[in-house]
Amino acid sequence: MFVITVLGIMEVGMILSTEALMEGAVRDAARFGVTGQDEAERLEIIENIISERTIGLVDMDTAQIDVLTYGSFDVIGAPEPFVDSAPYNGVYDPGETYSDINSNGQWDPDQGLASAGQSGEVVLYRVTYNAPSMTGFLDHLIGGEDNAVQLVASIAVRNEPYDLEDGDGIVE
Repeated sequence: MFVITVLGIMEVGMILSTEALMEGAVRDAARFGVTGQDEAERLEIIENIISERTIGLVDMDTAQIDVLTYGSFDVIGAPEPFVDSAPYNGVYDPGETYSDINSNGQWDPDQGLASAGQSGEVVLYRVTYNAPSMTGFLDHLIGGEDNAVQLVASIAVRNEPYDLEDGDGIVE
């Protein structure tokens, strides 16, 4: 019983540690992301910040990093608006009229645009990671898909106002 308890504490401790590191990493990445650096460079640096801050506990090859831009905080995670037609079921069915908010040519259950955003835009930073079991001993108790616990860390921020023309990130 003692060994099972110790293994359980170790597993839960590792999961909680990984989740705390992910939260801090996403917060630090967002703090950098709001500054208005070149977008391609910004996305690469954001991934590097998350990788560094999670000290190797998150496998960056399997982690999913989403950086999505929204029109406002209240539409984060909201689907693109659509006109419900027959059958009137309250969910989007192929062929129904919709507003393509993110301009990708298809209806999406999340209207966020994959982008680090421009000056003053709302941006969601989200990391999703299936944390594998450390010992495998308690997989049947705590494991979900593939005996891993899905961890999600996210933060929504508004980009700082910056002057895109100047290139120096300072509003004059």
